[in-house]
Amino acid sequence: MQAARGVASDLYSGLERASWYSSCLVPHYNDACQELKAEEIRTVYSVQSIFRYHDVLGHMLQLYFEMVYDDIKNGNPKGGARGLAKTGANVASHLAVTKATRNATTYAVAQLLVQSEFLSKAVVEKLAGKISFAVVAIQFFGLEQKAALAARALKSLDSQYYWILYQAKLEMLYYFIEPILADIIKRVKSGLYFNFEDLAEDLRERYGV
Repeated sequence: MQAARGVASDLYSGLERASWYSSCLVPHYNDACQELKAEEIRTVYSVQSIFRYHDVLGHMLQLYFEMVYDDIKNGNPKGGARGLAKTGANVASHLAVTKATRNATTYAVAQLLVQSEFLSKAVVEKLAGKISFAVVAIQFFGLEQKAALAARALKSLDSQYYWILYQAKLEMLYYFIEPILADIIKRVKSGLYFNFEDLAEDLRERYGV
């Protein structure tokens, strides 16, 4: 039943995206048409990126946590983690952290989510129900539509992270980690966490990893 709903949703989104291409017939909507075409190209780039990384979703998550980590360390008031603060007692230790430690820390947190049941289930549900060749083209078009909308939502939610993914040619894959990361981004931006360690501990508790 879940797979059937997934197929129906993909097909609907595919037909919706196809209908949007009617904008290409109207000169007044040329910008919308060009945006659709650009998303087609970015989708190809993102699919190619799957083969560039051993663990593409883990890499995307690590890019986010590296951004958060650096914003805390540098006291960036405009960064994605602007709500997180450093205390005077922690300043020296943050400034002394090496790149190797940063990479190890952010990688570990990213892997906590990659290995979580929540993310695994979310990805499976998004890919479930891939069926006959007769509908696979429309279904892929539907996935592309959902991916494009997720990328647009990310650009509004956290433009800094969006451009990090864009430069890595990965933003069209954000759709697959959106169920878990969108909430984390909102919590970070709300200033819920006092430091990076609080964020990591909360993720362990919330996702049971």
